[in-house]
Amino acid sequence: MKNIAIVTKPNYSSPRILANCLHNFFSKEEGIQSEVFYKLFVFKRLLSYSKVAKNYNYFIWKGYQLLHYIQDQLFLRKLKKYDAVIIVECSPKAFLSDSFDFVKLRDKLKGVPLIFHEVYYLGNAPTMVTYLKEGKHHQEDIFDWHLSVSEVTEIRSKPKAPWSQVGLHLKSTGLAPVQKKEHLGLIDFYREGYEKERNEQIKALEAVGIPYIELSGSYTIDEIREVYKKATFYFLQFPESFGLPIAECLSCGAYVFTPDTSWGMAWRQDEEVEIHGPGKLADCFVVYDGQEDLQKKLKEYKAEYDLVKTPEEVFQKFIDNYPDYYYGNKAGLDQFVDKLKRGAF
Repeated sequence: MKNIAIVTKPNYSSPRILANCLHNFFSKEEGIQSEVFYKLFVFKRLLSYSKVAKNYNYFIWKGYQLLHYIQDQLFLRKLKKYDAVIIVECSPKAFLSDSFDFVKLRDKLKGVPLIFHEVYYLGNAPTMVTYLKEGKHHQEDIFDWHLSVSEVTEIRSKPKAPWSQVGLHLKSTGLAPVQKKEHLGLIDFYREGYEKERNEQIKALEAVGIPYIELSGSYTIDEIREVYKKATFYFLQFPESFGLPIAECLSCGAYVFTPDTSWGMAWRQDEEVEIHGPGKLADCFVVYDGQEDLQKKLKEYKAEYDLVKTPEEVFQKFIDNYPDYYYGNKAGLDQFVDKLKRGAF
C-alpha cells in the first residue's frame, strides 16, 4: 500500500476542489491510499525573514513562526512517513520565492517525492515561465513531478517527463445537470480591467429581460454550487487558464458565454494553439461579438433553452467533448501511480 499526503490551503477556492477531486480519484487505484491536509501555510512559515521582509515586520514574522512552531514540526515529521507528498496550489503563486519554501520542504522530506498538482502544467504557459525567470523566482524543477488537469493552456503539448495529465474527477463531487426554475444569468466575480465586457453583459441581460446574479464576496463550496445549479447562462469575465467554474457550470447544464475564444484557454480543441490566440470551442460555449450580438444570441438561446431538457443536453456536449474534465484521465493517473509504485521519481 502506497500512502499519499495531499496538502492544500484551507480557503474555499479551486485548489481545495482539485485536492478533494484528486483524493477521490486515487480511491479508484488499487494499492493507493491518500489523505488531504489543509495545512499549506506550514510551508509559508518555512520562509526566512529575508524572503518576506517587504510584507512583514521582523518581530511579527518571527512571532508568527514561533506561534506555530511545534505543530508545524509535528506535521513535517508526519509527512516523512508518506510515500509521496502532493502540493495543490495555484500557479504562479506556488513558484514565487516569497510565497512558500518548497525547496526547504523537499530537503526536509529526505527523498519522499514532492509532486505539484494544478489545472495546468507550467511548461505549457511560456509567458508565466518568463515572468518567473525575470522575477528570479522558482521554476518547475523544485518539484519531482507535476500533475495537470489539462494538456493545453497557452500552448498544447503531450505529457512527458516531468508531468502527467490526470484531468479532473469532477464526477466525484456529485455535480450533474438539474432542472431549472427560470432563465438566470450568472456573472462571475469582478475583474479589474474588464469592466467594458462586464457592462455589456449586464446591459444585454437587462435588454432581453433575463434576471442575473453577480457573484461577489465569499462563498463556501456548497453555497456557490447552489448558485451554479440555478444558472442557465454563465458569463466569463476575463481570460482563464482553465476556469474551474466553467467545468462546474457545464456540469449543472449552463451554457458558457465568452466574448473571445481565447478566454477559455484549456477548452480550445485545436491540435495547435497560439499563445493567447483564438481556438475552436465546443457547442456548450457561446461566443459573441459585442453587446448587440450578445443580445441577439441571448434571445435565441432563451427561446431554445428548455428548462427541463436543455441542462441534460448542455451536460452531454460537455462530457462528449471534454470527458477528462469530468471523469478524469484514468490512463494518466495510472501512469503516475505506476511510477510511484516503481520508485521511479
